Amino acid sequence: MKFLPILLFCGLAAVAGDLKQLPGQAGNDDLDLNATVFTTPAEMRQALGGPDMQPGYLIVRVKVTPKSSAPLRLGPDDFTLISHKDGQRSSAQTAHQVAGGGAVLVLRPAAEQPHGDGTTVSGPVWGGVSVKKRPAPNSEGGAPQVKNSGTEDGPLVQLLTEKALPDKEYKEPGEGLLYFGLDGKLKPKDLSLIYQGAAGKLVIDFK
Repeated sequence: MKFLPILLFCGLAAVAGDLKQLPGQAGNDDLDLNATVFTTPAEMRQALGGPDMQPGYLIVRVKVTPKSSAPLRLGPDDFTLISHKDGQRSSAQTAHQVAGGGAVLVLRPAAEQPHGDGTTVSGPVWGGVSVKKRPAPNSEGGAPQVKNSGTEDGPLVQLLTEKALPDKEYKEPGEGLLYFGLDGKLKPKDLSLIYQGAAGKLVIDFK
């Protein structure tokens, strides 16, 4: 019998350990959040389904699970991404902030696109880059097509909008992408996602 208190203590400690927040997750009585951060060009390209992300941006995929009976209003404005490495902080950016404002899309033939990851692209690649001079012809004699993406109908703006986390009242689980402007080579362990909205404040660590 003298060992019973010790066994009970060990059992309670194990339960407490199970309740520890896991990387990429946070929650309370009203909301559960699951998030994955993409920091490399290859990861972000995969998250978007093909095109390259603008330099100086990171992508976070967020899954929202409301737990209260009342609808929960939630949107990109509720999220901030911070870097513990250098103190950078960014609120979630809209598609127009990322790819609008006079950004240029360079649509290049697949033959010109060595991504360095062993993949082969079968169509044009979208890259949000600034063009200061006329693009040189490619090796097959054709020149890349240059299109202004600052308009409402720009293809990259449309894509980012379609994949973004919707700003709405959630009654059921939903998910989408968030876009943040952070510079430098950052790893998931350097980052934390902060939610502050109708469900209170939650902090997601990725390490």
